Amino acid sequence: MPESLPLFLLAVAIGTYIQAVTGFALGIFLLAAVTLLHLGSIPATATALNIMNLALGAVVVVPQLRKADGRIVAQSLIGLVPAMVIGVLLLGYLNSNAQNLLKALLGAVIIAAGLVLVCRPDPLPRRSSPAAFVGTGFLGGFFGGLFSVSGPPIVYQLYRQPIPVQTIRITLLTLFSLASLGRLVVVGLHGDLTLDVVKIGLLSLPVVAVMAWVGNRFPPPVSERTLRRGIFVLLMLSGGGTLLMALTA
Repeated sequence: MPESLPLFLLAVAIGTYIQAVTGFALGIFLLAAVTLLHLGSIPATATALNIMNLALGAVVVVPQLRKADGRIVAQSLIGLVPAMVIGVLLLGYLNSNAQNLLKALLGAVIIAAGLVLVCRPDPLPRRSSPAAFVGTGFLGGFFGGLFSVSGPPIVYQLYRQPIPVQTIRITLLTLFSLASLGRLVVVGLHGDLTLDVVKIGLLSLPVVAVMAWVGNRFPPPVSERTLRRGIFVLLMLSGGGTLLMALTA
């Protein structure tokens, strides 16, 4: 269990609200808070995040599954699945043998997520090749296996495609839900899906549900540009703090 369950759930609440108004960042924010505040381990938090994301995905994705782009999902999964297994195995090794390197990698991923949030890539004139989706899926799967954060490369790649935004969003949610399910299977087969981790994930679900509703019902009274800039600064500070902690330990 986390060192402080109330603080952990508060971080879940803030991260869920940010995700509700931006489309992603729950995992990024929660992992940063857990690391900076010493609330728990990165592996346990990453697996608890899978449970949260899978529950959210079941509610949001299943009713809209037909709207997802099946070709992008299939092509991305070809790269995502094997890379996710590699990421999970590497996480176990780094957590046991090189925790500072693990935290440094997390800091870099948080900073990358902030950059993706403020980048507005121009749509490509035509859809990317299947190899591009496989490659992006591999990169996302690797960081998804490490931290349950497969978002940044996949989000950037999909928002460059000349397809409707609604299709992009449901395709992203479908990919993240499948990634969470796959990671839970890999972690379970590896013997790391403990009762405590499951409890953390299940205890977080009511908070996630309430704050997702709050975020959709009561978005902050600022422009999208201002909101993105504010969250960008928050992620830069979180990622920079995590990176500094790793480098000075």
